[in-house]
Amino acid sequence: MLNPKSFIISAAIALSPVYTQTASATDVSTEVANPVANEKATVTCGNARFTVLTPQMIRMEWCADGKWEDNKSLTFVNRRLDVPRFKSSTSKKGATITTDALSLTYKNDGRPFDASNLKITFKPGLKKMTWTPGTTDSLNLMGTTRTLDGCDGKKLGREPMETGLLSRSGWALIDDSGKPLIVPTDSHWNEWVAERSEGERQDWYFLAYGHDYKKALADYQKVAGRAMLPPKSTLGYWWSRYWQYSDDEMVDIVDKLRSYDIPIDVLIVDMDWHDTFGLTKKNPRKDEYGQRVGWTGYTWQKELFPNPKNFLEWSNRANLLTALNLHPASGIQPYEECYDAFTKAYGWTEKGKSVPFRIDEQKWADTYFNTVLAPMEDMGVDFWWLDWQQWLDSKYTKGLSNTFWLNHTFFSHARERASEGTDGLNKRPFIYHRWGGLGSHRYPLGFSGDTYATWETLAFLPWFTSTASNVNYGYWGHDIGGHMFHKDIKETDPELYLRWLQYGVFTPIFKTHSTKDRRIVRYPWAFPDHQFMMRDAIQLRYALVPYIYNAARANYDTGVAMCRPMYYEYPETDKAYNVPEQYFFGDDIIATAVAHPVDTVTGLADRSVWLPEGKWYDYSTGHLYDGNTELNLSYTLAENPFYVRAGAILPMNPSSVKSLQVPCDTLVLTFIPGADGSLSHYEDDGETDAYINTYATTEISKNTSDKTVNVKIGARKGTFHNAPSRRAYELRFPATMPPTSVEVDGKEYPYSRFPQPGTWSYDGMSLQPTVYTEMLPVDTDAEVVLHYADGMGDSARLYGKQQIFRRCRTLTPEFKEEQSLNGESYIMLPEGYLKVSQCPNFILENPQAIATYLDDFDKAYSQLPSIIRNHEYSGDRFKTRVSAQLGL
Repeated sequence: MLNPKSFIISAAIALSPVYTQTASATDVSTEVANPVANEKATVTCGNARFTVLTPQMIRMEWCADGKWEDNKSLTFVNRRLDVPRFKSSTSKKGATITTDALSLTYKNDGRPFDASNLKITFKPGLKKMTWTPGTTDSLNLMGTTRTLDGCDGKKLGREPMETGLLSRSGWALIDDSGKPLIVPTDSHWNEWVAERSEGERQDWYFLAYGHDYKKALADYQKVAGRAMLPPKSTLGYWWSRYWQYSDDEMVDIVDKLRSYDIPIDVLIVDMDWHDTFGLTKKNPRKDEYGQRVGWTGYTWQKELFPNPKNFLEWSNRANLLTALNLHPASGIQPYEECYDAFTKAYGWTEKGKSVPFRIDEQKWADTYFNTVLAPMEDMGVDFWWLDWQQWLDSKYTKGLSNTFWLNHTFFSHARERASEGTDGLNKRPFIYHRWGGLGSHRYPLGFSGDTYATWETLAFLPWFTSTASNVNYGYWGHDIGGHMFHKDIKETDPELYLRWLQYGVFTPIFKTHSTKDRRIVRYPWAFPDHQFMMRDAIQLRYALVPYIYNAARANYDTGVAMCRPMYYEYPETDKAYNVPEQYFFGDDIIATAVAHPVDTVTGLADRSVWLPEGKWYDYSTGHLYDGNTELNLSYTLAENPFYVRAGAILPMNPSSVKSLQVPCDTLVLTFIPGADGSLSHYEDDGETDAYINTYATTEISKNTSDKTVNVKIGARKGTFHNAPSRRAYELRFPATMPPTSVEVDGKEYPYSRFPQPGTWSYDGMSLQPTVYTEMLPVDTDAEVVLHYADGMGDSARLYGKQQIFRRCRTLTPEFKEEQSLNGESYIMLPEGYLKVSQCPNFILENPQAIATYLDDFDKAYSQLPSIIRNHEYSGDRFKTRVSAQLGL
């Protein structure tokens, strides 16, 4: 795997645009940001101006002509913050500024900032530090990169990582000097990009947050804007593959997915939706812009899509968000169907000649969106995949990243289109695009690029995904399974694809994709031995969406993304900086990836994990581990490890949810064992921008005594469009003894072997009681009590049993096959093995006798090593496998 510390730091931090926001001086959550700082926050001395944005963040400007810049830049859009407490003094000789966090000293010598005239002292920890211009930050924790094209885990790819906002050194510097501005205009855009004034000038932002990383990100979003909340359905499964699909093939793929009980919410149509004008792989023709003819295209491929409007109508009826892929580098060519409409509206006089791409010209952009894209949006295109990978910088605006400005204009256009509704509620705008530099977090969602399908790439992605949080880029979407193969790879490795899917559950955007290569297959049904485990991964994603959506809202509120490095929570612990293959996924889950194949004999793959303080529940196996330790664990193909904080309450979906666009009237609450805890569950309508001010929360808690488990579900606070007035709850208590009785709001629920609303049941596999409530009003409190007449018993007996039970479910048919292969298919499996493997079935039928069954299990399990060792109808290879998987 690529060593993160070996990455080349970009020479300059690419900066990106911001979208305007409103409200108070410090709340940039809505629509209008004010780039002009309060005069009381500024200190001017000669050719220098300093703006105290927060006690830890200072803007430092120097300009030869004394003309200060008060427009937005691509990154910084709001400087009108509450004025922090600080002291300052100025004279002809210089200036000093002292806040609660730092002291700045400037010597007015008439020259630009350098080490001789500017210094800042601060105390990031126990030790005082002094910064001067030119100081190297060797401890920067990095940010992200525009693309991972070419990454195979051993090398980053075609572009370097950029530095981030956080550093173990306790400070970071953002040089905004050469980046374009966003200035007001008299147009429907309200603002547009502009170059900075000529002349020598510096525009720096110094951040001195020490190791308070969350505070740094929270303050950054005050000046750079919030990461807008995407529609809930974008958190579901995305199907995508670069292949020459027709409309009926797309229909067939979706039908097959759903026939295999695989949910789906997003359908991507890669570039063969449009005419590729004879594009070939071996001898591609180049156009006048140096691009392959056919890579840019806007004319539907009628041989594949005879009626695009009907295809898009089908996708809408199928509850799918549908996107088309775009490569807009080559402008508008004469052979495009939209050419006449575009040239007429644009006033292009050179008929028969292509119109060059120029997204940074307002007239070109207006014509492009109105005559080229809007007609397809009217037909039903929900969003665009901006697969821009051509020249990086604008040919017309100095210092402007084409990637960034495409993101800005497309997102702005999407927002404008969303505001044209007549019901008073605007759909949430979003696009799918490449990172364009600082500020790009305002334009979700992100596409990371064309990686190689290797185990090393899979091992690298956890670090890359979580590190992007250091610039609040919280919605990366990767090509799950890898985008392309090296030449020596002959076919898709189903195990690698499975592990990538399992890891993908814990990434912001869950999209499978690959390039146009017959060797690469992304249909789960193409891998019979793995397809149900692949399905399980996608179903787990859908089960976790309420938890994921809570984390998405937290990102909007706090600037801390859902995937964040371990050092956010443990900034003073060295280990937290040295576990690149794991990260926090939301507040309560530690995610990782199993990044190498299973052993061919044991069927196990190792996974080391560092668990911090507290207790952590391995959801895939049922083990409860003490923290402050590094564990070396092993997992079967069916096991997708993630670790949940003891006492956490996970809001989840029931298994009936197959689309996130269809309302669900049941909320699953999973109470992680090992401690009591609480949850503030967030909800909104999932589709509109009303979430900014209109949403609801529900407070939930669990408290345990010797004889009761008491759950309180508070009345919902707030409301939202189409909010249900009633709902059912499914309360799950993993690794918990069966209760004597269950009450819901004082009403006793009976036990049922076949659960239904108004009953409770017990799952012998996961050893969890589950309560299925009736439909309850959400505007009143609810209470669920599990009673234990003789106490709860020893819950520690239950930890880890789930792993053995589930592994036996796979091993049992293998055991029968093994006996048959060795000449005996009539006799029963060994009695001691059956006592172990069939234990959950007995518990399921009579949970009140669980203590007896566990005693039988313990006795049989202690004898199992000898039973397996002496079994005459098993070979050594199988004996090794059983012993390893069952921990004998």
